[in-house]
Amino acid sequence: MTSEFIIYCVDTETTGFDPIVNDVIELSIYRLNDDIQKTWCLKPFNKDGIEQGALRVNGHKREDLVGETKFGRDTYLDPNKVLVEIENFMMEDNSLSEDRILLGQNPSFDKLFMEHLWKKCNTFGSFPFGRKIIDTIQIVLLMDLAIGHKRDAYGLGSLVKDFDVKKDKAHRADSDTRMTKDLWLKLLDIAKEAFGNSELLKKINSK
Repeated sequence: MTSEFIIYCVDTETTGFDPIVNDVIELSIYRLNDDIQKTWCLKPFNKDGIEQGALRVNGHKREDLVGETKFGRDTYLDPNKVLVEIENFMMEDNSLSEDRILLGQNPSFDKLFMEHLWKKCNTFGSFPFGRKIIDTIQIVLLMDLAIGHKRDAYGLGSLVKDFDVKKDKAHRADSDTRMTKDLWLKLLDIAKEAFGNSELLKKINSK
């Protein structure tokens, strides 16, 4: 097993906001340690749970999701098969789930939907993430609190603009994952500069 943490930047697109009724229809995972990104589109379990409001945001089309089009039948895959591919991809890191860090923009949402995805496939015992989560929103909020700053918005589009990150197409899992990854790298550079020579931090880490 590897001796380092493995960071995965993750984003999902879903058919709504309820992880029981709604489903993951796009999932993108970017492994920062070796710069490999993979993205999957998934058939929804519950066709009746597809909310048009969600599709207006993420750009997926109902006729594709329910298999009425050749594009939809070719693109949206059986979730059970997708989970096998995801787990095989993540096992390449030779790590335990507790040594993996799930990075994202409000990643609690994505993790909750992913957990329900694994449960719906009756494979929750092989869920590949533990409890370690990094939220870019919370990092920026902490930075703002430290300097007494109140930002107008903390959405991905706003933070990408504020931190001079290359803009990509919003509300698609693959592009949102890349933007979140790039935002994280900017925030990490700021943290290294701020804490790299911190005597307090060195004292804490020496305990």
